Amino acid sequence: MKKLNIATQSGTVLHGVLFPAETKAKTIVIAITGIHGNFYSNPFYYNIGETLSKAGVDFLYAQTRNAFGKMQEVNALTNEPEIIGSFNEDFVKTIEDLTAYLDFAEQQGYKNIVLAGHSLGANKVIYYLSETQDPRVSKFLLLSPANVTHLTNFVGEPERAYIRQMVEKGQGQKLLPFELFGWLPATADTAYQ
Repeated sequence: MKKLNIATQSGTVLHGVLFPAETKAKTIVIAITGIHGNFYSNPFYYNIGETLSKAGVDFLYAQTRNAFGKMQEVNALTNEPEIIGSFNEDFVKTIEDLTAYLDFAEQQGYKNIVLAGHSLGANKVIYYLSETQDPRVSKFLLLSPANVTHLTNFVGEPERAYIRQMVEKGQGQKLLPFELFGWLPATADTAYQ
């Protein structure tokens, strides 16, 4: 098991964990996590990583910007601190996050790249592939995609109006006074998406 720090094009540092096979693997499975999907909260990834590496397939547990609620990182390009997390996630930056992991896999010389996603990570895989049609991805795997329509049903009209008002007033980066979906602290911009 090897911890990785992978910088995106804009310098945001993402953290992953590589489970390498005993011999040089031709195939890697890159698993994209969901909201709060991090190495510490999802122990089943240990089992997946160990099983695949024993079978001669490398496994990369790939955290994106929303792996934790809120955390400070140092941007690799600017050397300035930046706050990332599920609270201020911009879903469009999925492209940048997944591209960074795919660039890593390509640089390592993998011949077969399988892009997997769990929960909201599955939605990110769908979005990434629909937007990029990245030919480096040979296969994809979706594990329990998040039903975003179902989640948004928990946001009532008064909350929706408040979110719209905050965004329209240019206050989209302010934290909402309520939890989105009843459990997620979020900025108005994140909720608006």
